[in-house]
Amino acid sequence: MSDWVRMQARSRRNDVWLDVNGQGKPKITEEPWCMPDGVTGVYPFIVDWRPEKLPFPLWLAPYNGGKTFGDVLWTVGITLKIASTGFIAARRALGATGYRTFDVEVRDHAGSPVEGYTGFATDPSPGSDIQNLYDQTGQNYAFIASQRVIEALRDHGADQLDISPYTPD
Repeated sequence: MSDWVRMQARSRRNDVWLDVNGQGKPKITEEPWCMPDGVTGVYPFIVDWRPEKLPFPLWLAPYNGGKTFGDVLWTVGITLKIASTGFIAARRALGATGYRTFDVEVRDHAGSPVEGYTGFATDPSPGSDIQNLYDQTGQNYAFIASQRVIEALRDHGADQLDISPYTPD
């Protein structure tokens, strides 16, 4: 058995998938989303999650009709990961390494704030408990974690996500 497992958000029919929203976002996905100058793209600031560089607020809201907010949530079209505060608390209690967190605003279908979520990104180094999938250098919707991380998540009841064996190619 591998010392590592693959983790990602659940994608069952009733699971919530989030999309990033903000001022000036085009209704048609293929159209560019630009700053008020009409030239500078917004997505590079979203991918690196640097919303403070934008002249308007960003928030995440359901993209689909799902109702279940799990411990890790899908984001549509970007590799941004959103995790429950319970998920992060389990990692902190363990002293797990290889990730960073950042503030995000999550809203429900009605536009009301949903408490208990934070942004989460892998930030691995050799020997850290959380690593990028297949040694990728950038963010991905899936990531790998050591068995001790999985045990901590289960002990804290923060395991509403897909966990599967990891076998590197």
